[in-house]
Order: sequence, then structure tokens, then C-alpha cells
Amino acid sequence: MEQSQREVDMYRTKIHLNQAVDLEEQGEIKIVSTIKDGTFHPKAQEWYDNYLALREKARHVKSEKIFDYFPALYSIELSLLIDDESHEWIYLYGIENTEIKTRTKDNIEYIYILINPGYPEIVKIGMTVRTIEDRVNSINATSTVNEWVPKFGLAVSKGSAFNIEQQMHKYFAHHRIDSDHGNSREFFKLSPLTAFDKLREIGSLHQVGEPIVY
Repeated sequence: MEQSQREVDMYRTKIHLNQAVDLEEQGEIKIVSTIKDGTFHPKAQEWYDNYLALREKARHVKSEKIFDYFPALYSIELSLLIDDESHEWIYLYGIENTEIKTRTKDNIEYIYILINPGYPEIVKIGMTVRTIEDRVNSINATSTVNEWVPKFGLAVSKGSAFNIEQQMHKYFAHHRIDSDHGNSREFFKLSPLTAFDKLREIGSLHQVGEPIVY
């Protein structure tokens, strides 16, 4: 059974909004809001922007899991008056700045599986310490006739991507093909889904967040 928002937040320390604002001004936390409507407080838009920033830092994490990945120490519960007879509960979160710093993409590496419309039977399996999007842009900048596009990815803990990539290459060695479009050891004749299934198996111990599907 899916937990209600109140059941989830009962495990966090509940504080008043003014306490949270004080902690934020002291640099201890960031207040984060998933509410797009910025009318309930002068800083509401800033708090929503904080949420968008977290999503950008951890694009591999599903939106509903973002406050598990960046564990919110505090919850702030507000009652907004809708009309004279009803109100709506909204929830804000206070995340320690240290948690945000230690869980950014700087501590994450990626294994990626790319496809190319010009080579429909081939996948490219590689790793990057940057984002997958940055790596794909770099690959496509080397004057490839047909651009590579990401199909699947897996975020893994820092320092583990190279070993996972090597295990993937070893496992699919009999599928490796030569190519004049980059490092030949990264090109394999197999389906993207087959490669992805093996990636999830090999990378499971070092996986960070949900697998990435484009």
C-alpha cells in the first residue's frame, strides 16, 4: 500500500517555517518546494528553483525519490486557505547543505549504451565521469556522419564505472566489431535491451538511483 505524504514525513523532524528560514539564512539547509505556485511566500519561487536544481544534479533519480536520494532532515507542513471553508496542506523540505554537496553528480559516474540510426544493429558501450549528455555531445563533435544518441544509462558510485565498463566489454567480447567511428572496443553487434539487462546485472552493487531510460 502506498504511504501517504504524512506517513512518509513522520520520519523527519517537523519544524515551523520560520525556523526553517532561520536555518537557511545560517547556511545550514536549503528549503525545497515542489509547488510551482509561488504565491504562498515571497521566497516560494526560490524554493521551487532549489527543487529544479536538485533534479538537474540527480537526473538519474525519479522525481518521487528525490527526497530519499537527497535525504530531507526536516519537513515543513503548511496549511493554505483555499476559501472560507477549506484549506490545502502543502509540504516543504529542509535538506542539509552537506547532503547536497556529497550527493551531486561530482560523486557519480555513468555507464552508457548508445544507438545510432546509421548503424541500427550496433550499440556503443562506454563510461564517463561527466554526464551522459556531455559525453554524447563530445562523441558527435568528432564529425560523425550519423549522430549517436543515448538509449540507456546507469549511474554508479565514483571509481566503479571503469571496472563495470571492462566487465561489460569482456562479457560481450564475441559481439565486438571493428568500426571507423571511434574506439572499436566500444562497439558491439547486439540489441540495446540485451546490453542494458547485463549492465543492470553487473552494475547493481554500485548503482546509484534508478536506471536511466531515454
